[in-house]
Amino acid sequence: MNSKLALLDRDGTLIENAHYLSDPAGVRLLPGTVEGLLELRRLGYRLVMVSNQSGVGRGYFGEAEVRAVNARLQELLAPHGAELDLLLYCPHSPEAGCACRKPGPAMAEEACRLLDASLEGAIVVGDSDCDMDLARALQVPGYRVGTPELAGLDGLARLLQQG
Repeated sequence: MNSKLALLDRDGTLIENAHYLSDPAGVRLLPGTVEGLLELRRLGYRLVMVSNQSGVGRGYFGEAEVRAVNARLQELLAPHGAELDLLLYCPHSPEAGCACRKPGPAMAEEACRLLDASLEGAIVVGDSDCDMDLARALQVPGYRVGTPELAGLDGLARLLQQG
């Protein structure tokens, strides 16, 4: 067990944030995503997407649509060698009170189990308060994209090397 995990939000972190995205044709990588993922990999991180997908729990679309969007994300990353090691999502609505919905720890714990990893050395990267709340809950560093310190994922390596 020696893999560090980078727990990455999907919408607004890896891809453009499209409200309740259910069509794979709408997947657009954010600038710097490929470069950032490759740099994280060079720094020894396993790349794990952890995403709340409450549109499923609210009945807006099904899990098949989430899987199709996630597959499209991997297709866009593959030509660059930047595929994610694991893609996890919570399909529940906020009212469900499940442990897998961020900032709950269940997706991070599942990633550790599936990848034979620990949270030692892990980081959380996202664009919302719930992503930063997950980092606090896991007691690991959290990095928020879309800020003056970190405009996109491609600036993360610099922050990690400074820190």
